[in-house]
Amino acid sequence: MSESDNIIQELNTFVQAYAANSEFIRTTTAQQINATQAHLLMLLQSQNATNTMLADTMKLTKPAITKAIKNLTTHGYVTSTKDEADKRSVKYTLTPDGVKLALQHEQSHQKLHHDICTTVSDFTPEQKATIIKFLKQINHLKDN
Repeated sequence: MSESDNIIQELNTFVQAYAANSEFIRTTTAQQINATQAHLLMLLQSQNATNTMLADTMKLTKPAITKAIKNLTTHGYVTSTKDEADKRSVKYTLTPDGVKLALQHEQSHQKLHHDICTTVSDFTPEQKATIIKFLKQINHLKDN
C-alpha cells in the first residue's frame, strides 16, 4: 500500500469515526438528529433567528433549513413564533429540551477539540505546519 493510500485510509477512518461518534446525538427517546440540526440548536442557543438568518449563517439553502427546523419542531426542541414587526417572518426559539440537546452537542465539540489538541501537542511545529498545509489543500480539492 502506498503512503497516499495509507493517508486516505486514515482520513476515511477518522471521518467515519467522527460521523459515528459526534455527528448524531441520541436523545432519551432514541430519536436521532443530524449534524445540521445539532448545529442549528447551537446557533439558536445564542439568539432567536429566522430561516433566512440561519440559512445565511450556515451557508445552506432556506429549504434545507426549513426541513431541519421542521424535524426539530416535531420533536419539541424548537418553537416558532411570528415576528410582531413583520408578520411574514417566523422566529425560532429553543425549548428547554432543545437547550439541553444544544449543550450536549456543544460538549461533544469541546471534547473532540480537546482530543485533537492533545494529539497534535505531540508534533513539532514543522509537523503541525505540514498537517495544516495538507488539510487546507484537501479542503480546497473541490475548488479545482
